[in-house]
Amino acid sequence: HRPVRVAVVLTLAGGALAALAAGLAGPWRYAGLCAAALLSGAGANFGLIAIQRTAGRQAHDATDLKRIFSWLGLAPALSNVAGPVLAGLLIDAAGFGVAFVVLAALPLGATLWARRVPRERAPEAGARASGTTRRAALQMLREPAMRRLLLVNWLLSTSWDVHSFAVPVLGHERGLSASAIGAILGVFALAVAGVRVVIPALAHRLKEAQVLAGAMLIAALVFGLYPLAGGAGSMAACAGVLGLALGAVQPMVMSTLHQITPPSQHGQAIALRSLAINLSSTLMPLGFGVIGATLGASGLFWLMAALVGTGSFAARRV
Repeated sequence: HRPVRVAVVLTLAGGALAALAAGLAGPWRYAGLCAAALLSGAGANFGLIAIQRTAGRQAHDATDLKRIFSWLGLAPALSNVAGPVLAGLLIDAAGFGVAFVVLAALPLGATLWARRVPRERAPEAGARASGTTRRAALQMLREPAMRRLLLVNWLLSTSWDVHSFAVPVLGHERGLSASAIGAILGVFALAVAGVRVVIPALAHRLKEAQVLAGAMLIAALVFGLYPLAGGAGSMAACAGVLGLALGAVQPMVMSTLHQITPPSQHGQAIALRSLAINLSSTLMPLGFGVIGATLGASGLFWLMAALVGTGSFAARRV
């Protein structure tokens, strides 16, 4: 509950600062928006780690883990659709300042819902005072299972980023309109949400390593075919198949993560995964731009197909 309250304060401050910066001019506006982005990103991640850690403690077995994280994974999948639509409508109707104010108020809803989540018993004083916590977090990287899982997660997260980055570039090369490109990305988001609705019903039949390896092979195939897609219809079909594959990944990664780490380190393991994903999302777009400028969008897709296909061998060993 305390991390969620911190998350609400940070995101609320970020939204308020963005609304204030929208009324400024020149470098002050830019500085204000950068600071708002830092606050919002930190708050969102703070809350996400706390929520995922609490969710994992609700599970009784591996099947429960897959079900819980599939339902939980619906939230970001749906927010990727609803958030931009709401923001766009508000911007067109009332301007950026009002849009930021309304979006800043959304975390207050999280505060109300958080009251309904049962509180955990506080850890023993000895556990809180332990000086080995930081070392233990780093020691997790020495475990082969953790390293393989982080590699698989990084490759699949990068696949998501490449798709978001390269589809507009490829669509522009193909002469598609902005609305057509947006529709392709929308098909991807809907496929992600759809597969996360289905997984809870099939959780007892699914094995994490098999799903991860299968998702990587499908992603590699789709990335190989994407540059050959000539129109919006075929690109949307590729987006849908890729969305189904990548949408199934997060519940499996989170389920595996909770099974290969002791309960006392679940929060640290989730934070380590989040750190790897966010570093990748920060640094990789620069690399995508260099590769795209050198090889073109098609070359970027084919390079990603080779990387993800090779990474499927690590997924089988998770």
